[in-house]
Amino acid sequence: MLLYKSHRFISGLPMLLLFSSCANTRTILRSPQTNQQNAYHAMPTLEDERKTAHYVSGTLTIGGMNDFLRDDIYIFQGRWHVAHQLGTNLQGYFGLNGSAGVYKISSHSWYEYYDPLNGSITTYEGPKGNKGTSSLGSTAGLAYAIPLGTKAEWRILGVEGSAGQEFGSYYKLRKSLPDTLVSLTDRRNFHATLGGFTEFIFKPRNRDIRIGYQLAVGSSLHRLRNHYDGWHDFTPYYINNTFHFTVRRTTGSVRIASGKYFAGVQMGFSYRLSQ
Repeated sequence: MLLYKSHRFISGLPMLLLFSSCANTRTILRSPQTNQQNAYHAMPTLEDERKTAHYVSGTLTIGGMNDFLRDDIYIFQGRWHVAHQLGTNLQGYFGLNGSAGVYKISSHSWYEYYDPLNGSITTYEGPKGNKGTSSLGSTAGLAYAIPLGTKAEWRILGVEGSAGQEFGSYYKLRKSLPDTLVSLTDRRNFHATLGGFTEFIFKPRNRDIRIGYQLAVGSSLHRLRNHYDGWHDFTPYYINNTFHFTVRRTTGSVRIASGKYFAGVQMGFSYRLSQ
């Protein structure tokens, strides 16, 4: 709480100097789907005898959004995907997913927004509390992998993409807010991402165990912009660090996820249906 108040004070200091008692707080209401819909996908390694594997998975995302991450998100995603060895060193997957959760708007959503066009301050008592957010979508990925001796595998370069349709009261709220009241609001309910990843998989002596790490970087395929003042705009992006551990047919994963006005932790599991 002390750190949060310190950030609020530092961010508002320039406006305090210009407008005495007035403070300028940005309001960034963007969709969480860009950062949570493309979860980690387990795939067989090159040395596995199976060439095709089907998985069911679940992922829980807990994080913060908006300026200074003052809003909270809690989203569960259920997923099915199939992974396949496409060649000697080529691996790929395709999946379908659905999610449901809560976007909790902070009780501090009271703003004094400086309008640069006419030099005035707009006071806005923002919405608060829990808003529903859900989605249906699909994901796909492709990776080139090589063995590193007998104890490791490196998926040198992979590409991944996702597309999803968003539903719920949080989307409806964003759609209803004009650019004159908020710095940025995402009025789209269709979200697509494209990114790349690299991944290391380590193989202990026990063939039923795998340990791995994946770094993934990507972004949305659309840009957010305030059409009223033109000062605020950016493209949502993600940086994901995923640590995973496989025992026989079950894979657990923990992801440290970050992006523009987003930070969170994703915890998930995948269960391989095929023997």
